[in-house]
Amino acid sequence: MDVLVTGGTGRIGANVVRQLTQRGDRVRCVVRPSSPRLSKLIPFVESSGLEIVEVDLTDREGLSATVEGVDAVVHFGAKLGSTTHFEQLDINTAPTLTLLEAVRTRNPGLKRFVYGSSDTLFPHTGYMPELITLDDIFRKPRSTYAVSKIAGGAFVDCYQQMAGIPTVTLYIPYTFCGREFLGERVQAISPLIESHLADLEHRPPSPERDGAIAELREAFADGKRLVIPICKEGPPHKHHLGDVRDVARATLSALDNETAIGGSFIVMSKPYHSDIATKHLAAVSGLDYAEILFPYSQFYEYDVSHTSEKLGFDPEYDGSQMLEDAWRQKHGEDIGVVDVG
Repeated sequence: MDVLVTGGTGRIGANVVRQLTQRGDRVRCVVRPSSPRLSKLIPFVESSGLEIVEVDLTDREGLSATVEGVDAVVHFGAKLGSTTHFEQLDINTAPTLTLLEAVRTRNPGLKRFVYGSSDTLFPHTGYMPELITLDDIFRKPRSTYAVSKIAGGAFVDCYQQMAGIPTVTLYIPYTFCGREFLGERVQAISPLIESHLADLEHRPPSPERDGAIAELREAFADGKRLVIPICKEGPPHKHHLGDVRDVARATLSALDNETAIGGSFIVMSKPYHSDIATKHLAAVSGLDYAEILFPYSQFYEYDVSHTSEKLGFDPEYDGSQMLEDAWRQKHGEDIGVVDVG
């Protein structure tokens, strides 16, 4: 299969490229001109003939030309982090329309168009004992980034119905690559006491926050380096996240499975139970842990039964394996990912 990938220098895109080339697909990758992360893709140019096209997502004609001659499009190109509201439109929404219209007019025989949406469209903060489902998607988005993803998904659905383009939408989670689980990306998800101290110290003061900080400092002074955060409601924190290897595999499932066409799917790794995962890391690393009541709760999980049934994807990685692999990579081992850089 000949596959066009946008966003190929990102943490997910680069690992999609890795998995596609490993199985023998021919890949054309859209890369922002003079991208500082281009070096991540050079090994695939040398080993598999990866084609790199330097074109900005806002270059409508240049981007349109890239769909010619491919069997499938994986559109993960987007700008995360701080952007202006108009950049959300120009970079995160308009290129989706550009690609869809280019497929309609220049490549009507396309076999698959995979669109990367986001779990930011779903509620997943606080204590949520009930499974999050597709029906829980926000009707009133809370950020212009969320608006951009809703608009992009609407264009995808429109072109599937209007032009018959075989589309698949993936709601992609907060995704981590290897050692990023150890506080390098989100301190509040890290198992390390130092990460949570840094996070809590930037939160508004309160008796609960100050108490947790004091307990964390005491545990650290006692030689403990890991922490299991406990919700105010009683259970340990639970997150539903993405390991980059699982998200890349889900993307390949979206390319391959006919039952996925026209569908939208929540893509996750296995739930990240902080108590189970941190105790496993303690055994692997030899570090001791403390269980501490936190001033906020994080307890949520998605219903992915529809994803398993129609997309044909079941995740491989759980919190224990994620943390073990993060620890291994941090200490120089190859865990089979394109490093985030």
